Amino acid sequence: MSVELDIDDIDDATLDEKIDTSLEVLEETWTRFDSPTFTCSFGKDSNVVLDLIDRAADDVAAQTTLSFLDHGNHFEATWETKDRLEEEYGLEFETYRPDSSYEELVSEHGPRVNQRKPDLCCTTLKSKPMERMIEGHDGWITGYRMDEGLGDGEESYEWRKNLEYFEQKEHVVRVNPIVHWTTEDVWEYHERRDIPYNELYEEGFECLGCKQCTLDGDALFAYDSIRRVGDGVDEASD
Repeated sequence: MSVELDIDDIDDATLDEKIDTSLEVLEETWTRFDSPTFTCSFGKDSNVVLDLIDRAADDVAAQTTLSFLDHGNHFEATWETKDRLEEEYGLEFETYRPDSSYEELVSEHGPRVNQRKPDLCCTTLKSKPMERMIEGHDGWITGYRMDEGLGDGEESYEWRKNLEYFEQKEHVVRVNPIVHWTTEDVWEYHERRDIPYNELYEEGFECLGCKQCTLDGDALFAYDSIRRVGDGVDEASD
């Protein structure tokens, strides 16, 4: 079996049909890969994938490695959401950390390094540790969605426009089980399943990344480095 993706899936399919397809993708993932991993941010999209994995797997821990990136710049509400979801599903996520902290980057490169040298900051705090998170795994489950690339200009993760359910990267196959879901689908699913979510969404935040970029209003700075994860991360220039 190989689940096919059509752009019409975003506009024409019902949420129930999308759920069925996502569950098929996860079933195929466990058939195709010996060691899949799920990297969870505990944002709204990751929450949906976590619930789908829990629905699809008899024993999540036995079938999928679960990991979380502590880049040192999470909101306190993100940690609270992580704790609630781990308790809700009876799961524990392995935590990874970058080799250097944001404070160390500031000390070496000056204040607002996230604004002045975003690629250096994102590569150090996110991309490199994420490469370690997926190292040794043949399948990497994400919460990426095509809908995130269908906006305009700076409001869009443009590189996500052409995502597929299964994408061959240099070192791993990236698996995107909710790639065909819209933001409205994500929130409807939360409501249906009564999934805990980060309270900051109710305060108007749309993307909960590192505190510095999110509060500066530039939460999408990470996209250029994150897209390279799985292909090996080049050293960011100073």
